[in-house]
Amino acid sequence: MKTKLFLILTALFVFLIYPIYSYAQYKADTQWKLPKGAKARLGKGKLMGKPAYSPDGARLALATSIGIWLIDIRTGQEVAFLTGHGVVFSVAFSPDGKTLASGSEDSKVRLWEVATGAPKATLVGHNAEVLGVAFSPDGKTLASWSDTDGTLRLWDVATGGSWDV
Repeated sequence: MKTKLFLILTALFVFLIYPIYSYAQYKADTQWKLPKGAKARLGKGKLMGKPAYSPDGARLALATSIGIWLIDIRTGQEVAFLTGHGVVFSVAFSPDGKTLASGSEDSKVRLWEVATGAPKATLVGHNAEVLGVAFSPDGKTLASWSDTDGTLRLWDVATGGSWDV
């Protein structure tokens, strides 16, 4: 009896639920309108937050469950794949487009050199995952927040110093 029930439930999943999930995934991928290569690469990680365009519109940063993809919009090619702090929930370009900030599950904020993909700084101060990052209009201050620990921190980008709001 248990085997028969298992077979029925498996058949329901395979014939009813999986096709619906596959179609929803297909629709999600096509709605992003990403370059073809970027879609293929995203199959290796789940998109976690909103994409961020560089100020000049030339690059797109994607926060994923395995790192950050930087895509050149003009060519559709991957410029860099940034790793180092697990699941990334948010990304933001500085106003001058030279720095990318990211917030992740490891409770850290990272700053990256956009031109090279090299890490610039690791900002430590949250006690839980960082769900969002945003630069001030002048690029001198970075805000980061975590719903889990209920904190909003402001960072001096030049020094790495921070304070709670």
